[in-house]
Amino acid sequence: MNPFDQEDSGPIMGNTNFRVVLGIVVMAVIGGSLVAPILPSMIEPLGTSESMIGLVMSVYTFAALISTPLVGVLADRHGRKRVLLPLMLLYGVAGFSISQVNGFAGVLVLRTFQGIGGAGMMSLGVTLIGDIFSGRARAQAMGYRSSSQSFVNAGIPFISGTVATIAWFYPFYIYILSLPLALVTYRYLNVEEKTSQSGLRDYFRSIFTVMKDKKTLWVYISNLFIFILLFGLIVYVPICIVNKLNLSTMYTGLTLSVGSAVAAITSTQAGRLYYRFLNHQLVIMGFALCGLALLLISFTQSYIFLIPSIIIWGMGFGTVFPALNTIVTQLVSSQLRAGVVSGFATMTYIGQTLSPPLFGMVLSYSSLEYVFITGSILSLVPIGLTLVMRYVYHKI
Repeated sequence: MNPFDQEDSGPIMGNTNFRVVLGIVVMAVIGGSLVAPILPSMIEPLGTSESMIGLVMSVYTFAALISTPLVGVLADRHGRKRVLLPLMLLYGVAGFSISQVNGFAGVLVLRTFQGIGGAGMMSLGVTLIGDIFSGRARAQAMGYRSSSQSFVNAGIPFISGTVATIAWFYPFYIYILSLPLALVTYRYLNVEEKTSQSGLRDYFRSIFTVMKDKKTLWVYISNLFIFILLFGLIVYVPICIVNKLNLSTMYTGLTLSVGSAVAAITSTQAGRLYYRFLNHQLVIMGFALCGLALLLISFTQSYIFLIPSIIIWGMGFGTVFPALNTIVTQLVSSQLRAGVVSGFATMTYIGQTLSPPLFGMVLSYSSLEYVFITGSILSLVPIGLTLVMRYVYHKI
């Protein structure tokens, strides 16, 4: 048994396996957060338009959406490490190679391959944390993972945006770091590989049985909604700051960084929250805070009023996100975990894909205020579902 596969949290950050996994997750996170801020600087050099440049993000997300379930199956059947290492190499080579091409089509092809690698790294990162830890230690480790993601999302956009002022392609050099990280993973990631020994038909039957379970559907739907709300915030809070409050884009970056920082700090307390509250209570509290924040943002008339709302959002997201990640890894044994987690990760990409057009449709028929009010109302869906699961079906 792994010495950290226990209820006691132990020295989590001293666990070599966990430090390697954290590096993998952080590297995967920058697949989106590094590129988004530099899209405007890519338009002219690549000979494309404002209406088309968004495809650089879309092809990445679409590739992730399609490939994630397959990655989960392969990892359960052949082992995490054997699947993870080629994905890390694909991610690093494809990401770095973008800096070496001059055509828009070439960038889209490479971003597609990079999306396959990045999605697999993220999904298997969550799976490995579930393999390494259990109980409170697992919850705390998920909190550290969420915290690391939030801190990276707070800092990387500023770094990449600054570097891109020299040349649009310089930020893509950062992705080459995935190659030495793959070597570190090969050398130091040492986890017990409990691959599924059943036939492929039996494996899929078992996976689908778990996925049809009400508790699994609850976790999947909750994850879908938190990312619908998150991307609504990311897209429309900057619009609120620039168009409604008449402030510069400097304030948009500052605001999103504050939200990410608060979420990161809150996530570090996941282990303590795990013992003080039940899983369904954490989910309800998290979504309630996110919904309240969105409602308050809809009434925002000044930047001073906006910041407390963003702080409330960060507290909510930092509560619910680690909780959902912990719950999904508890659903099954390690032989099926990668497959089930890949379905969970797929919900992330669906939420990211649906959110902008959903709230965009609301905006086209109403006003910016109703975008945030709609988000607040949507937060009630997972809250209601959680209450039904708890008090009607008694599944959580």
